[in-house]
Amino acid sequence: MSRSDRSAGSAALLALLKVELRRRGWTAKAIGRQLGVAEPTIWRWFRGDGLTLDRLDQLCGLAGLELRDLIAALPPRGATRFTLAQERVLASDRALAFLFFAILNGAQLADFQRELRLAERKIAAYLETLSRLGLIDIAGGRVRPLTTRAVTWRPGGPLAAAFDATVKQYFLTMDFGAENAAYVADMVRLSGAARARVHALYSALRLEIHKLAAEDQAAKMDSYDWTAVLMLVRPLAMEAVTEGF
Repeated sequence: MSRSDRSAGSAALLALLKVELRRRGWTAKAIGRQLGVAEPTIWRWFRGDGLTLDRLDQLCGLAGLELRDLIAALPPRGATRFTLAQERVLASDRALAFLFFAILNGAQLADFQRELRLAERKIAAYLETLSRLGLIDIAGGRVRPLTTRAVTWRPGGPLAAAFDATVKQYFLTMDFGAENAAYVADMVRLSGAARARVHALYSALRLEIHKLAAEDQAAKMDSYDWTAVLMLVRPLAMEAVTEGF
């Protein structure tokens, strides 16, 4: 998804939120008074400027919504799930799949040889395959994904199996205590509704992370690293946890 697509998604979410707040009679002045901030700050937030996740959550509360309600109400853009044929081809070649997901995360032709260390001829063949699958479009020397960044694969399908066999193992064997790693783990009691809210917060945080990446690129920083980000929430299998007690 391009930077303009991300901006459009954020703008659509804030537009929906403003509609719901107006329906409940909230004005910018009243919101500012309720949250203890100046009215101009509220207008900046509605432009997406300086709006943190905590403040977004507070605004949703005033509208009688949860963040996941807003995200669920957004209209879908492009494909939301791979076809089985697309999954099979991507799952059959790890380099091809990595190239596609790099494109989803903003990589362009100039990046592929330098960062992915693939031969030019192989890159051309991979791009042709992705184009034939209907996953990308190439125009004017730039590559554009034809799916949303949040495109999903089917549970138990070819990509799920490939992910379990490769990427998941990579995450699980990482040194989380390394100096350049930030690792947080916790165990809390949550209802299904609370876990759904965490999922929505993860989705919003994911957008913020990609916004930071786009700002990095625009600032032309000296160096970049492809950075692994893992967010997970799920019920514990207590039988395994308590085994041997």
